Amino acid sequence: MARILDFDSKYRKVIGLLIAIFIVFIIIALIVSSIKLINKDKGTIAVVTSEGDLVINYIDGNEISFFDNKEHTYNITITNNSKEKIYYSLYLQNSNVTKINVEVRDSEDHVIKELNNLTKNEKLINLNSINSLETLRFKIVFEPKEVVNFKSTLRVENESLSTNSFDDLILLNNDVVAPLTRVGNEIATMDEGLINTIDNKGTTHYFRGNAEDNYVKLGKLMFRIVRINGDGTVRLVLDNVLDKQYVYNSKLQTDLKENESLAVLNNSSLMNILLDWLNTNLKDYSSFITEGDFCTDTTFNYTLNNNNYSKTYERIYVDMAPDLYCNGELYTSKVGLLSIDEVILAGAYKTTMNDKFYLYNKDISGNYLTTSTYSLNNSNTILIMNVMSNGSLGEGLPINTPAYIRPVINISTEAKVKGKGTKDNPYIIVS
Repeated sequence: MARILDFDSKYRKVIGLLIAIFIVFIIIALIVSSIKLINKDKGTIAVVTSEGDLVINYIDGNEISFFDNKEHTYNITITNNSKEKIYYSLYLQNSNVTKINVEVRDSEDHVIKELNNLTKNEKLINLNSINSLETLRFKIVFEPKEVVNFKSTLRVENESLSTNSFDDLILLNNDVVAPLTRVGNEIATMDEGLINTIDNKGTTHYFRGNAEDNYVKLGKLMFRIVRINGDGTVRLVLDNVLDKQYVYNSKLQTDLKENESLAVLNNSSLMNILLDWLNTNLKDYSSFITEGDFCTDTTFNYTLNNNNYSKTYERIYVDMAPDLYCNGELYTSKVGLLSIDEVILAGAYKTTMNDKFYLYNKDISGNYLTTSTYSLNNSNTILIMNVMSNGSLGEGLPINTPAYIRPVINISTEAKVKGKGTKDNPYIIVS
C-alpha cells in the first residue's frame, strides 16, 4: 500500500512538472509572438541597402504594414560615401490605400512635405542633393484618417546612377515637328514643340511658342531652353533679367571701323558684367558650362531713308527670314545674349506684342538687349536690337543706352540631367 501511494506521489510530481513546463512554453511562445507582431507593426528590424555610393538605412524597415488608425513613424538615414554631390529621390511604392495623411520631416522634425492623399506610387522627395560624406535623416509619419489596412514600400533611389545626356533627354521628351505658324512672319502663341533648322555646327533644334517643358534649374536660378545647338550642347537663357540695367558698350566711339568692332559682345564692356554674373552665380556648375557660338552682324550696307541698317535688319524686317547660321562675325564665349533670330524663332514678330511665348515674362518691366545690330545712325552710333516688355521687337537702342540683360549660357554634352522640364519638375544637372 505504501508503494502505491509512493508511485502516485511521484506520478503527480511528474504531471505537475510537465504542466509547469507546458505553461512556461506557452508563455515564451506568446512573448515571442508578441515581439514578432510588434516588429512587424513597427518595422523595428532595420534594413540597410546601397545605391552606388549612397548607403540607405531604413531604421524601422522599408516594408510598411499596419491595420489601425494610429500614427506610425518610419526613420531613414541616407549617407553619401562619394567625393561628389549625388542626387536622390525617396519613393513610396505600391501603396494599397490612398486616403491617408503623410508627412516627411527632417532631422530637426520640421515638416518638409505633407500629403493628404497618395497616389499608388508617390515621390516623397524629388531630386534632392546630398553632399560628399554627408548624412541626412528623415522621418516619414503616417496618420490614417480612419482604420485602414495599409501596405507600402519605402525606396530611396540614387538618381545620379541612371541619367541621360541633356540633348538626348530633350529629344526623348519632345517630338521634332514642323512649325504651326509662319516663322518670321507671325507670332507663335501655342506650344509648337521642337523644330529643327541649321546652325554653324549642324542641325539645331529650337523651342517655339508657349513651351511648358523647357525649364532648367541651376541652383536657385531658373532658365529656359532655347535650343539644342548643332554640336549637341544646350543653350539656356535666364528666365528673368538681371536686377540692374546696363549699357551694351560704354567704350568711346571714334571712327566707323571701331564702332563696328564695339558691336561685338566680346569687345563690349557688358561682357565683364556677364562674366562677373556667371562666376558669382554659377560657380558650382562651371564644369558643365561650355563655350558657345555667338553672332553679331557688323555690316551696315542696307540703306533706307538715309539710314544705314545692318544685314540683320534686312534679314528680319525685310526678308522676314530668321537664320541661326551666322553670316556676320562669329565668336565664342561661356556667356552671352540671345540673338534676335533666336527671339523670332521662339515666337516673336516685329512690333506685334506676344505675351504667350516662353520668352515673355510678366516680371520683365522694360527692354532687354540682344547681340544683334539694328542700324548705324547719323552720329555713327550703333543701335542694338532689343525686345520690349510686351514680347515685341523694339526699334533698336543706342549702344550706350542702359537696358536689361538676359544672360545666355551653353551646357556641355558631358552633363547628365534628370527631370521633365516642367516648371514644377525642371531639368537639373545631376552629374
